[in-house]
Amino acid sequence: MFIKSIKEECVIFLTNKMNLLILFVLPILCVILLGVELSKGVITDIPIAVINYDNSNFSRQLVETFDKNETFNVTYYLDNEQELEKLMKNSKARMGLIIPKNFYNDIAALKSPTLSMIYDGSNMSITSTAKAKATEILLTYKAGATIQQLTTRLGISYKQAYNITQAFQFNNRMLYNPSKSFKDFLAPVLLAGYIQAALALVATISINQNIFKVDETKRLGYATGKVLFYTLCGSLSYIICIILQVSLFQVPFRGSLLSVLVLSIGLCFSVSAFCILISTLIKNRIIALTAGAIVFIPNSITAGTTWPLISMPSGYQSFAKYIPFTHYANNIRAVYLKGISVQQLTNDVLYLFIFGIIVLILTEVVMVIAEKEIDDKELMDDDFHRDLQKGIPLDI
Repeated sequence: MFIKSIKEECVIFLTNKMNLLILFVLPILCVILLGVELSKGVITDIPIAVINYDNSNFSRQLVETFDKNETFNVTYYLDNEQELEKLMKNSKARMGLIIPKNFYNDIAALKSPTLSMIYDGSNMSITSTAKAKATEILLTYKAGATIQQLTTRLGISYKQAYNITQAFQFNNRMLYNPSKSFKDFLAPVLLAGYIQAALALVATISINQNIFKVDETKRLGYATGKVLFYTLCGSLSYIICIILQVSLFQVPFRGSLLSVLVLSIGLCFSVSAFCILISTLIKNRIIALTAGAIVFIPNSITAGTTWPLISMPSGYQSFAKYIPFTHYANNIRAVYLKGISVQQLTNDVLYLFIFGIIVLILTEVVMVIAEKEIDDKELMDDDFHRDLQKGIPLDI
């Protein structure tokens, strides 16, 4: 029955173009879309609206510095805060710079004037980038203004004034992603999330319910054949897409293909086993497909890929450890960026295989103890959906 199951899937896979499309063609398109979408790597050209009540040479130079920085694009010069609020509400400006009246004169008079930065908090990716770069520019100008005051008022040298202003210095060193690239951070896990969802969609409708008309003892191995077939297909899809992602879009890859292969086989095995269990328990393919989507599609968010697990409630952190994708997503990112070895992945890989083996054994047990006959109406409905799936024309 094991060999028969694999042959059955091979025939269906070759004749059902929808499966081929979902598991291989669409992931490759996903690689291309992610590569183009995240091609810049970092956020640039953030539109800024400026209100310059001071209009001194100093304030104009400050605005020019913002405009020349690739992170920003000074798009609007306004007269009042009401115009700024309107632009930010309509998302035409993502940041506002308000320079008060007599700004430069107040600096010279040691009155410590306040310059206002307004950020659009509705998009935190843009806001965090804008705030970090704006702070860098403003601290540079602040230090320059202080040094000028010290050299003018106290008659000390520039070096002395600089050392007073910079009481201590520090160095920042960004490991593994020095350019702070969103492409390098997001592309590997977003691709992984899509392929997992694609695998779930095809595997959850793979059980042919006619198998339950066969004697119970002859069903043994049927589910195992399905699981191994989709483990192979899913792993192959992962490897192809990762190679394309690295070669076409220069996503850094510091690990080994062996690490990727072991991780991918582990994830695909655990996901395939769980999906085959769903397909075994739920005879109606539409309901099984829905169940698979509900379980696996949200994984790309719930497994700590974009919002870190350490910032989630402790109870949820404990739950997330049982999700197979949790043991894959951050590890595949670490393989890309940190180059971690297979040995460092041992515990997570073991969990994925143990999870898959337990679910597969449970599935085989369900196959063996299930009733020999199923409701004719339900079987007809099931065959209708399979025929419908096979009958979708793709040759246009």
